[in-house]
Amino acid sequence: MLPDVLRIQLDGFENGNEEKLIKYSKKSRNIFYVIKNKDKIVGYCVYYLKPVLSLRGFEKQSVISSIATDKNFRGRGFAERLLKGSIEEMKVNGISVILLYVNVNNLPAIRLYEKTGFRIIKQVENICGQNEKCYQMGLRLA
Repeated sequence: MLPDVLRIQLDGFENGNEEKLIKYSKKSRNIFYVIKNKDKIVGYCVYYLKPVLSLRGFEKQSVISSIATDKNFRGRGFAERLLKGSIEEMKVNGISVILLYVNVNNLPAIRLYEKTGFRIIKQVENICGQNEKCYQMGLRLA
């Protein structure tokens, strides 16, 4: 599974880095959710849990750290099904809020996130890459 995820990640992101993904995965205990087409992994969603104390009390939040589909399968609905499946999985596991960061110029991804209920919270810098602007987006599940 990991070789397919790495291949998709390296193809999908300019700043994709195999070492960085493996190191980050070990450090934060990421959860991988994949989508297949005829037994081939064609997309993945990686997220980690982030417990937060808020006015509502203790909340289980998650942060999607990476989501991508194989370039040969884009535009065919796999990303939307992957994201919706990941959201459902998080809901079942008691996650109340999902956060993610997306480059402000990645309009297809922003449209996908908005279509699945995410809203822009704020613009931030240096999260998606050095000197890059991105949006923090969020989806409240509970």
